[in-house]
Amino acid sequence: MVLISSKTLIQVHGILLIILAGYLIKSPESITDSNIVFMMGETLKIDLPPPKSPLTSPFVFCSIFLFAEAFIDIVLLTTLPYRDALNDALPYIRPLRNSNLPSEDLRALEKLPEYITTNLTLYWNVWISITGARLAIYTVISLFIYQSKDTFVASSYAAASAVTGLDRLKNRAVFTYAFLEMMFWFWSFLTLREERQERLTKLLEDARDN
Repeated sequence: MVLISSKTLIQVHGILLIILAGYLIKSPESITDSNIVFMMGETLKIDLPPPKSPLTSPFVFCSIFLFAEAFIDIVLLTTLPYRDALNDALPYIRPLRNSNLPSEDLRALEKLPEYITTNLTLYWNVWISITGARLAIYTVISLFIYQSKDTFVASSYAAASAVTGLDRLKNRAVFTYAFLEMMFWFWSFLTLREERQERLTKLLEDARDN
């Protein structure tokens, strides 16, 4: 039984991303100096380079990425069919109640019109693919930063200024974000799979009910 729907999770996540992006532009130190970033960095011994000027800070690029991700998620949530898809499908399913459907669930599902099941599961199929991809990406980023913690030490402003390329992302703030995103998308992935199973079960039960 799903306690919080995937749609609610993703909506709240999108709002938090927009808020976080705003802080990264207006006041990045409120994020980089926060307690959770400090605790994660100290626990895992990941050093945070001193912040540079706002124009060259990697957090400006990160804020643009966060805005884009939140916008894409909100657009997908408003365009993909969710709960209404099941209600739309029921008038087509009920006439099949008197049919002699086989006992196996998969074979029973094959008896339903293909466009109904496709429409019904489109939301979950798309989001399961998205959450799986993001889970993999943020896992790679977290491991990338963690495995290089012993070779990346910014003990002075000069050392931090010399950091270029992907090394600019090797800090405790980015690691904390990537780690939390990894946990969130893992939770969302499991929730989406459970929701899809519940919807298909309800679909089958309605189709086979005499």
